[in-house]
Amino acid sequence: MPEKKNHKEIFRSPPLNPNLPFATTVQYGDLIFVSGVVGRDFKTGEIAKLDIKEQTRQALRNISSFLEDAGSSLEKVLKINIFLKDMRLFALVNQAYREFFLAGFPARTCVEVVSLPDPDALVEIDCIAVKTAE
Repeated sequence: MPEKKNHKEIFRSPPLNPNLPFATTVQYGDLIFVSGVVGRDFKTGEIAKLDIKEQTRQALRNISSFLEDAGSSLEKVLKINIFLKDMRLFALVNQAYREFFLAGFPARTCVEVVSLPDPDALVEIDCIAVKTAE
């Protein structure tokens, strides 16, 4: 088990349900772990329509915001996991995804799931990134 002295949690719970039992972002050493994020605007509480490309964009904007708060960025993402409610939307997700990784792609997994915790979500994304050098 890792030593706790290197473990730093950065809690930023979405305002839609701050009682969920997990941290949005956790830092361990130089690694930043972002929990699963959907395409819901955390400021307005609105889902990015029932459009997979817009939900993908919003989820990645949310992740980008969490990473910046933790001292990292999308450019420093090492690994992404994408959970889709319908694999037939894969090509549309890729179209939106390409807009965010212009300097090269991180390692990635994409799987279809039966459902997601947010009933309006079509996609959920999590990631691991490295902290930006200071």
